[in-house]
Amino acid sequence: MSKHWAVIPVKGLTESKTRLSNYLGEKKKHFVQALLQDVLTSATRSGVYDRIMVVSPDEKVATFARDCEADFVNQSGVGLNRAVDQANRIALKENVHSLTTILADIPLSDPQDFREIFEMRRESRSVVLVPSLKGGTNVLLASPPRSIRPRYGRWSYSKHLRQAQVAGLDVYSISNPRISFDIDTVNDVVELRRRDPEFRTRSARILRDVRPLLTHARMK
Repeated sequence: MSKHWAVIPVKGLTESKTRLSNYLGEKKKHFVQALLQDVLTSATRSGVYDRIMVVSPDEKVATFARDCEADFVNQSGVGLNRAVDQANRIALKENVHSLTTILADIPLSDPQDFREIFEMRRESRSVVLVPSLKGGTNVLLASPPRSIRPRYGRWSYSKHLRQAQVAGLDVYSISNPRISFDIDTVNDVVELRRRDPEFRTRSARILRDVRPLLTHARMK
């Protein structure tokens, strides 16, 4: 029986999104938590993953992971690439057919987005990439796991794409306004409020009354 897993790497509630601290204050930690919960909820409701792992050095993340029916893995090593590589090694030991890496800052992602990514994979060696609007990689499905090495950081999409092409893998890309939108800067946070005016996501609900953010939004 084929096994298909997903992994969501998370720095930690305190370490993540430090550039937003001046705008969100004490709510920054709750915002990071809400981002993770939004992504976990969509991934879980997609119904395509046999197991979802959250890899983080912050054990406080474990509670939120388990509340969303995900498994928590304590990260060994430092950095996003190390977390993803750790998940790949676990998946390979368990003979997993595909591993989908999902970043924890795409709050508008929808269960159908993950179904579409999953359906694009091939039984042969293949990679499905979701570029961010800034040239990063928001989602990466590798079949089998570790078909390419994680190269997260600046312009990671082009690095992952090139790796897959050189390795002779079947490569597919998918992008839409929801899953290609990620949160890095205060401008992204303001944009999230614009895109989710009805506060459907937990992330947007956290932002309802953040005064510095409201000031920034009026200045734009």
